Amino acid sequence: MEQLNIKAFGMLVEKLPASEFQFAYYQNTRELLHALKREYPQLESQNFSLAINQQLVQENTALNGNEEIALLPPFSGG
Repeated sequence: MEQLNIKAFGMLVEKLPASEFQFAYYQNTRELLHALKREYPQLESQNFSLAINQQLVQENTALNGNEEIALLPPFSGG
């Protein structure tokens, strides 16, 4: 079974098993986010962005299983 490589940053690391971990493959980001929040309910209350191969995504995006998925906390400006 294919696995996705997930990397978490900032305060999200505290909500997950590790800063980098393997997660089941899903066909798109909507399904992936739903599954992540089901597996790690503490993510429900977190505000974060999703990046695929270092590109922020704002809408549902297809996945092929070779991507690097990053969970990014809100950016603080200055």
